[in-house]
Amino acid sequence: MQPENPGTRRSYNYEERTIPGDGMSDRAFGSLLGEFFDQARRLIRAEVTLAKTEIRQEATKVKAGGVMLGVGGGLLLLGGIAFTLFAVFALDLLLPLWAAALIVTVLFCGIGAGIAKVGLNRMKEIHAPNQTIQTLKEDSQWASRTFQSVKSQMHGHA
Repeated sequence: MQPENPGTRRSYNYEERTIPGDGMSDRAFGSLLGEFFDQARRLIRAEVTLAKTEIRQEATKVKAGGVMLGVGGGLLLLGGIAFTLFAVFALDLLLPLWAAALIVTVLFCGIGAGIAKVGLNRMKEIHAPNQTIQTLKEDSQWASRTFQSVKSQMHGHA
């Protein structure tokens, strides 16, 4: 604490202030403020841990879906090439070669589009970490209310 000058207001150290009427009037304001920041720090760590867990779970889904999509696509490509040759040669017995190739091409494009749509729908099942987002909103509201309360008590007793 600094020495007082007769013409100036007395300055307060945070450790000297107490908040009357809060049930903890014997506790220093600095102690309360320190506890607030300690709780906020612990809360942030818990939120980060929750976010990591949720993201890890969603990443596992992405990985599984991506591997399945890749392997399935590769096998479909190989099978499609072999079947394309078979279908073109089989239709060539009934139609001109160009018509057989066109029919098989259109057929495979339609099948490929359907498979790709199923893969996209699976990828859309991946969600943001909703629980973390909700608890962060709640934590933000709590911190704001608590800090405003401490701030108003500080200004009311300055």
